[in-house]
Amino acid sequence: MNNSKYKVLIVDDVDENLKLVATILEKVGFETKTARDGLTALRLVKESKYDLILLDIMMPIMDGIQTCRYLKVEPTTESIPVIFLTASSDRETLTKAYSVGGVDYIKKPFFKEELLARVNLHLELKDYEKNLEKKVNDKTKEIADTQVKLMYTLGSIAEGHSKETELHVQRVAEFTHTLALLYGMDSKEAETLKNASSLHDIGKIGVTDNILHKPSSLSNEEFKVMMHHTTLGSDMLSKSELPLFKAAAIVCIQHHEKYDGSGYPKGLKGEEIHIYGRIVAIADVFDALSFKRAYKDGWTQDKVMSYIREMSGKQFDPKLIDIFFDNIDEFSKIYNLESVKTTKEVIPKRSMNKIVDWLLNNR
Repeated sequence: MNNSKYKVLIVDDVDENLKLVATILEKVGFETKTARDGLTALRLVKESKYDLILLDIMMPIMDGIQTCRYLKVEPTTESIPVIFLTASSDRETLTKAYSVGGVDYIKKPFFKEELLARVNLHLELKDYEKNLEKKVNDKTKEIADTQVKLMYTLGSIAEGHSKETELHVQRVAEFTHTLALLYGMDSKEAETLKNASSLHDIGKIGVTDNILHKPSSLSNEEFKVMMHHTTLGSDMLSKSELPLFKAAAIVCIQHHEKYDGSGYPKGLKGEEIHIYGRIVAIADVFDALSFKRAYKDGWTQDKVMSYIREMSGKQFDPKLIDIFFDNIDEFSKIYNLESVKTTKEVIPKRSMNKIVDWLLNNR
């Protein structure tokens, strides 16, 4: 163990004890700092970072128990291991020392070998916990990244099945993210919604090709089948306990609801529609109108903008439409790019059954 990278704070009201402990630790490479009372110790930990604290229990002004209690309620110091120094073998005192957050104690008079053994042990444990936490965080991030990649892959499969405009999923995701942030959503939730939006039309995998690819208007019966894609997608995703898929389930079932209550599948009105659904509704329609589909050519930008404005308060949330037009340059950037940064191609496309199985098994 490389002792020189560790800084130890020694707190004792007896100078001889301070000198003895500091000398033992410094001889084997530790950096040390000393304090003669608890108040000084609390000041020092605010000024510098320490890896371990050796703390006397019996001290004037503020004893070791009180000092440790303060250390453990402060977020910046709560994780520093505290080893108590004591001449007492009183069980009540030692119990109290552990109850306030002490990890160990060393009896006075000190034995060099015991002191070094306990200091080394708790520094090694701290390093182990830190490394373990990093591994857990890295693994958690890896799992989260995999979920996102799977969502984009799944969304791309649905997109390919319905033969919609290439990059529709990615553009809708970018549009959604931009509008969510401008609306005031925090960055974490906006990122979740961005990724969830990639599955807005996943239910179309359950709609037959002759309806999806029909080059003319749908009949009433065909439109009823098409409307079912919202509930089909939501039913699939709502079985998962993962927040990302729960958000996607909301998007699936609500992105065709309309602000005036004339949408489907439930005819929700105004703020009965979740903000996720209201945002993705604008993103989806804007992109769908802007590009060619099986049943229509892409509209001109002026025509798209005119329609979006006309539908404010009818199809779309008027507050969101105001945000959209107030920041139109931000959205134009999305459509001026030849491609949108995405995780689409990171995972090879796999069979729908395998992906659905993964969703259900990772709830």
